[in-house]
Amino acid sequence: MTQSVALFVTCLVDQLFPQVGESVVRVLQRLGVEVDFPPDQTCCGQPAFNAGFVSDARAVARRFLDVFSDSEYIVV
Repeated sequence: MTQSVALFVTCLVDQLFPQVGESVVRVLQRLGVEVDFPPDQTCCGQPAFNAGFVSDARAVARRFLDVFSDSEYIVV
């Protein structure tokens, strides 16, 4: 049975270290894991929360939860 995971690529990886995200996909696939990349994913809300924008962070976090709601496993 093939395991399937959803991959969440953080802002830091996306903007500064995209090769890390690509490497994660290669490692998971080599281990026989099917990797799904939800195209609607955005920020998780942590930067806004850390900056004190709790209300804005809450809205972004809810979107994150909606986008990944069908995922049994999420790899970050």
